[in-house]
Amino acid sequence: MSFAAVFAYEVEPGSVEAFEAVYGSDGEWARFFGGADGYVGTELLGSADGRYLVIDRWRSAADYEAFLAAHAAEYRARGEEAARLYVGETVIGRFETSAPASTRRRPA
Repeated sequence: MSFAAVFAYEVEPGSVEAFEAVYGSDGEWARFFGGADGYVGTELLGSADGRYLVIDRWRSAADYEAFLAAHAAEYRARGEEAARLYVGETVIGRFETSAPASTRRRPA
């Protein structure tokens, strides 16, 4: 089993490149998570109309929660700064996945 936190975003055409640089699989958020115990990787799925899904994959929900607790202030500050890049954010949910985290590729 592994864990995924999933978010949906609406992005204006003029912000797409900057949004992808922050939320992509090798973006700022992925680098922030990168050294964390249990972080597996981030997947960014986008559509032509500016809708995106961000899937942050972790070995377990406990690893994710521990990271959030340990880095709460920086997480909040990064989130506030990144809010300028989108017009809408929806937390889709937190999901346990059936595939083991070790089968997923972590970004370089």
